[in-house]
Amino acid sequence: MRWLRQRMFGSLRTGTAEVERQNIAWNMIGSLIYAGSSMILTALVNHLIGPEQGGIFGFAFSAFGQQMFLVAYFGMRPFQSTDVNQAYTFGEYRRVRLYTCVAAVIFGIIYIFVNSYIVPDGYSRQKTLVVFLMVIYKVLDGFADVYESEFQREGRLYLTGKAMAYRTILSVILFLGALYATQDLVFSCIIAVLAQAAGILLFDWNTMKLVPGVNLSRAAGKSLALIRESFLLFLSVFLDGLIFAMAKYAVDAQMTSMDTAIFVAVFMPTSVINLAANFVIRPFLTKMSYQWEEKKFHEFTRDIKRLVAIILVLTVIALAGAWAIGVPVLGAISNVELAPYKSGLLYIILGGGFFAVMNLFYYVLVIMKCQRRIFFGYVPVCLLSVVLSFLLVKIGGINGGAFSYMLEMLVLMMCFMGQAFYVFHRAKKQQGGC
Repeated sequence: MRWLRQRMFGSLRTGTAEVERQNIAWNMIGSLIYAGSSMILTALVNHLIGPEQGGIFGFAFSAFGQQMFLVAYFGMRPFQSTDVNQAYTFGEYRRVRLYTCVAAVIFGIIYIFVNSYIVPDGYSRQKTLVVFLMVIYKVLDGFADVYESEFQREGRLYLTGKAMAYRTILSVILFLGALYATQDLVFSCIIAVLAQAAGILLFDWNTMKLVPGVNLSRAAGKSLALIRESFLLFLSVFLDGLIFAMAKYAVDAQMTSMDTAIFVAVFMPTSVINLAANFVIRPFLTKMSYQWEEKKFHEFTRDIKRLVAIILVLTVIALAGAWAIGVPVLGAISNVELAPYKSGLLYIILGGGFFAVMNLFYYVLVIMKCQRRIFFGYVPVCLLSVVLSFLLVKIGGINGGAFSYMLEMLVLMMCFMGQAFYVFHRAKKQQGGC
């Protein structure tokens, strides 16, 4: 364990050029592996045990399991990683994250019980167990994030990338190895959960011991204060997850497991776009927080424009690649026929670009301490997404679901951009406030 801590931590000092290079490199590597794991898992499950079971796993892992991750996550990463004035200690963040993880498990059990025993023609026994195990897996992922957010706040984003990469590789390899050997999806999900827990112990908890200056103390009343301060942000992230996955819920509710597997395959490129956006955006967050606090508005807007331009270029490249070779490549990767869904694939990629720009302005509003504006942006779009997704999936099937996703992301992006511009111009005029 000591050897592993030294290999993870190294002897780098914060603020050095080498740390900045390591931060960028490992954030990119960790984000790539983390986002790519979703594509790899759903695709290989389809190949190893067939698209029917792959559809069950894809929904459990990338839709409902991800939603429970957001409950455990509680929207605190941008708040914690930009809390440069140390308003709350790591001990307080970790205590609150334990509470939210327990809440996520309870909520997940209630949802599974309703869909397994109350809804007519509900979940099979296998689907019930797979969804439950993926809830546990994703909740553990949410708990790991509290350590990785603290690494970032301490100026050691490279540790975040390393921990994310190593524990993802561990759980993916063991899951796929078990699935290949046994062809048993439920057993393999149990192995994935155990591997995720081991990864947190080895690469997060173990490494945190060597980070200097981490405060584990917990003052009375601070946990409740942190929950109150983060609650609107949590609701916003939860609604964001619902909007992002609403088309998946609509397909799962109104179509077959095979259709779900196809839609998950069409949805795959969003992971790549989100990954690219995250490794571009995250290294700027702490710097942009200082720029805003110090009223360096020119530098602040320059970095925003630079990030938007990068995201737009990546989206155009992704659209061109999808138009040229997307259908045959994704079809081969996922072991499903995608020829009728080329238009849906292009809708999804364009929507992913809108989502990435929206995510940037989400972080901008967090830096501006305007969480309330984020929440009131999500509410109407979430209601719109329920109507659009279920209606368009009913009318147009998988392509209709993809088109609904694109429209929802466009509306959300315009909403956040408008609010950020409004707050920015008020701040420049020194009128302040959100």
